[in-house]
Amino acid sequence: MKKRQWFIYSVNASPSSGMRSFFVGRMGAIIILIIALLGSLGLARCVYLGVSYSYAKLGMYYNMKENRQLKQKVQFLQRFAQEESTSISRIVAFEDKMRLKFGMEKISEDIRKAGVGGSPDMEELAVTALGDQGVLQADSIKEKLSALLRQTNLQDSTFNEVASYARRQADMWAQRPSISPVWGRITSVFGYRVHPFTGAYVMHEGLDISGPIGTPIKSSADGVISFVGFKDSFGKVVMIDHPASGFKTIFAHLNKAAVVEGQAVKRGDIIGYLGNSGRSTGPHLHYEVHKYRDLVNPMELFLPTDIAID
Repeated sequence: MKKRQWFIYSVNASPSSGMRSFFVGRMGAIIILIIALLGSLGLARCVYLGVSYSYAKLGMYYNMKENRQLKQKVQFLQRFAQEESTSISRIVAFEDKMRLKFGMEKISEDIRKAGVGGSPDMEELAVTALGDQGVLQADSIKEKLSALLRQTNLQDSTFNEVASYARRQADMWAQRPSISPVWGRITSVFGYRVHPFTGAYVMHEGLDISGPIGTPIKSSADGVISFVGFKDSFGKVVMIDHPASGFKTIFAHLNKAAVVEGQAVKRGDIIGYLGNSGRSTGPHLHYEVHKYRDLVNPMELFLPTDIAID
């Protein structure tokens, strides 16, 4: 069998030039193929490296852009944290004044810090060890915002406590009998006296105020009408409960009532009209005040007219 022979032909582009041939042995052909293969691989490697470099450069550009945006966000969050911290400080100062005004105990600074504890985890230790200032700064902002959130939640709780206390105090004062239900001459004060009918020395449990029949009688505090009707010697009666303050007021010997049971009334509302019903020596209002189960001298609760309590 005739051995294969390998030739390389060289052709010149000029029409007058001939074609040259070069004999290449088997080994030479293998070497040429290997060189061509390695050249192709090298070219592919160069193309890959070129494309990779382009992608890396493009990625670096986007990373730098993203880093600038992140830096702006960090700066914004820093300003936000500072502004919110200042706002919380103002609210704390206001709350402290309110607590002082209402006689409430002041919240300690240690409690207001709303701190948290615990050992750092592996991720936190790694970040600290690497010392990446950008990461550390972002982590610092994260902790500041977390602390602000804890302080805000605490402040919301403590301020709600003050607000609830203030509302209770306002309700208590609104339901504290503090004005005279009618203007007139006081004919009998609270305390022991000689009974006008029996002549016995007995306790007079209220205050008698005389006046013309039909004179409007006003509620001495906010409350709810608990009774409207007739009671033996008291005649026509209106009773008012003042649950927020623990008081109950009784208005007796009325000519007629101007309210119904269950009706809510405010201080100064007309609840009836002065009369002479029941066991009475003349037109007057018998006014009683009870604090839970105890009798109270109504005169001790009257406030000067120039004091605002609403």
